[in-house]
Amino acid sequence: MQSKSLKQEVLIYYARKFQRLRVDRAHGIAPHKPILLLSVIELIRKRIIEENKIYLTDELVKTFLKYWTYLGSESHNPDISKPFFHMRSGKFWHLWANPGFEKVISSKVKLKTLYEVKQAIKYAYLDEDLFEFLQDPLSRNSLTIVLAARWFPNQLDEIEAIVAKDEPL
Repeated sequence: MQSKSLKQEVLIYYARKFQRLRVDRAHGIAPHKPILLLSVIELIRKRIIEENKIYLTDELVKTFLKYWTYLGSESHNPDISKPFFHMRSGKFWHLWANPGFEKVISSKVKLKTLYEVKQAIKYAYLDEDLFEFLQDPLSRNSLTIVLAARWFPNQLDEIEAIVAKDEPL
C-alpha cells in the first residue's frame, strides 16, 4: 500500500499526462483522445469495464460517439480507431496485440482504419495505478475535472450531464 502522499504524487502525474495529451492540431485541436478517455472513464464508472482490458467494443464506440455529439469538433471525423491506437504515445495506454501482430504494434507502423486496429489489437490496457485511480470515485472525479478543464473549458456541467445520458442523439 502506497503512502497517502506518494499516492497523491502518482495521481498528479496522471493529471499532468491527461493535460499534455498529444493531439492533432492541423485543423484545430482534435478532441479524439480526451473524448476516448472520458468514454473509458464512464464505462469504468458504470462497471462495464471491470478489468484492465479496454476492448474496442460496440459499447465503447457508442459511448465515444455520444461524447463526440456534444464535445466533438466539426472539422474532424469522429473516428475512434486513431486515438485508440495513438493514445500509446501518452505512455500510460498500452496495446496488447492479437496473435501474429506483435511486430506491427511494436513497430512505427501507423494503423489508420478501424478494421486495421481491430485486426492488430486485442485490447488496450492502462498503467495499473491509473486503472486503480479510475475505479475510485474521488480520483476518477479529479481526473475527469482535469480532462474537462484542459480540453473542454467551462463544460464540466455538460460532461456530467453527458454521463447521465445513455444514448447518442
